[in-house]
Amino acid sequence: MFVALRRVHVAASDFSRSRRFYGETLGLPEIGGFEKDWVEFGLGPVLVKLTPLRPGEVPARNQVALTLSTADLEACLTALKERGVTVTRGPLEEFTGRSAEILDPDGYRIIVFQASDLHPDDEYVPMSEVDEKVKEKIALLRAKDRSKVPPVKPPAAARPAPAKAAPKKPAPRKPAKPAPKKPAGKAPAPKKVARPAPKKPAPKKGKK
Repeated sequence: MFVALRRVHVAASDFSRSRRFYGETLGLPEIGGFEKDWVEFGLGPVLVKLTPLRPGEVPARNQVALTLSTADLEACLTALKERGVTVTRGPLEEFTGRSAEILDPDGYRIIVFQASDLHPDDEYVPMSEVDEKVKEKIALLRAKDRSKVPPVKPPAAARPAPAKAAPKKPAPRKPAKPAPKKPAGKAPAPKKVARPAPKKPAPKKGKK
């Protein structure tokens, strides 16, 4: 009969105020709309359609308007509190994950949900197949944990450290022998200067 869940319809007593809440406070992207008649927010196949309340209608405060998934519930709630959002319930631990509740400006309850590692929140799974899907996820988690543990190497046999050779002492230096002194040589005798021989007087010639 039905083939899919198309959208969640939220009727607001103050359309502009609720539009700011879903778009700015919760950060849901607008994907369509028409003036102040309606606006749609989308994060996946299921849309949130916001419209004004019709005359004579009042918000049904005890009904859950929608469920929003988050990867980190604590961080998400901290951010919402900083923006003035009050957490009215939780966080609560469940088999499928953790959840908390907040209110929109008209008092509609909104569930903020973080799926557990075993919960098939990312895809549609019939209830008859949930157990099998959980087993598959457990096997994947165990394989992932095993891959993170480094293999333990057997301890290597202890080898004696090689003995360090004693440092060699430098050989003592022999004192240098003084060079032998050369005997002082005798001063050379002064050379005698040869004197020229005296000239013999020439013989006198006799008278004839």
